[in-house]
Amino acid sequence: MSTPSLNRIGAAIIAIGSVITINSPAAAITLKVTMTNLAPTQGQGIAPVWFGFHDGSFDLFDEGASASFAIEVMAEDGIVGNAQGRIPPDFVADFIAEGADPIALTNANQNSIASNFATSPASLGGGYQDLLFFDRRVDPYFGVQLSGETTSRVVTLDGDSSGLRYFSYAGMIFPTNDGFIANDDSKAIEVFDGDGNFLGADFIVLGSEVWDAGTEVNDEDPVNVPYDLANLFSSTPEGGVVQRHPGLLPAGSGGIVDFEFNGAQFVNADFSAPDYQIARITIEQVTVPAPSSTLGLLALGILGAGSSVLRKLLCI
Repeated sequence: MSTPSLNRIGAAIIAIGSVITINSPAAAITLKVTMTNLAPTQGQGIAPVWFGFHDGSFDLFDEGASASFAIEVMAEDGIVGNAQGRIPPDFVADFIAEGADPIALTNANQNSIASNFATSPASLGGGYQDLLFFDRRVDPYFGVQLSGETTSRVVTLDGDSSGLRYFSYAGMIFPTNDGFIANDDSKAIEVFDGDGNFLGADFIVLGSEVWDAGTEVNDEDPVNVPYDLANLFSSTPEGGVVQRHPGLLPAGSGGIVDFEFNGAQFVNADFSAPDYQIARITIEQVTVPAPSSTLGLLALGILGAGSSVLRKLLCI
C-alpha cells in the first residue's frame, strides 16, 4: 500500500476517534428538586411552589417591610405565575370554571413572582426558575399538595454556576389568610460553592418559620380564606408588614380548625403547635444519559471496523 493511502486511512480513523470526545457541555448539571408535605393529616396543605436558582440578587421580600404585590397574591391566593409553562391550560380553564375571576387571575399572573424573576438581573444573568405543582382539581384543595404527598421536578441547568449558586422558593400554605413559606435571605440556601462545586440541599420548613404577608387580616373568615375559588382575591386588607405568622385561632373560636368544607376538615392546621413541620425540600444531582452516548458507541464501532480494515491492508 502506498504511503498516501495509509495517511488517508489514518486521518479518517483519527477523525472518527475525535467524535468520541464530543460530550455535553461540562457546565450542564441535572438536578432533582423534591418537596414532601410533612404536616399531619387534616393539617396544612401547600399551594404551587415557585423556585429559582440565581446569583443571590433575587430578593423575594424583607422581614419588617411591606409585601410586594407578587408576595401578596402568592400568600393570599396561591398565585406564583406559570414558570416553564408547568400549569396546563386545561387546569387554568377548570380553575376559572370553578369560580376564579379570570381578569384578576390574569393580573396576578402578569405581576407574579415568576414574572418578576423573568425580567430580573438574576434571570438575565443566567438564573433559572421553575414550579412544583400538584395537579389536584377539587375544592378546597385545588392545586394543593396534601399531607404525606411528594412532588418533584427534574431540571437541567446549563451555564456558569455563579449565576445559579443560590436557591429560593415561595408558596402559600392552605388554609390561612395570607400565610406562606419562603426564604427571606436570598443567599441562605447555597447550592453551588464559589468554585462551582455542587453542594445540594436538604432542609425542613417548620411551622415556626411560616410567614405572614401582612396584607390580609387574619380573621379566618371563610369568605376570605379561599376554600372556594369563587372567594379567591377576596380579603380584608391589613396594611401590615411581612413577619412571622402567629398561628391560627384556637379551637372553639370559629376559625379554620373548626371549619369544614366539602367534607374536608382542618383540625390539625395550626402550625404554631410545638414541633410542627410543613415541608421537606431536597435538591440532589441525578444522572441522565449523555446525548453523545449513542454517537460515541457508533464511533467506537466504526473505529473498530476501521482498525480491522487497516490490519488487512497492512497484512497484520
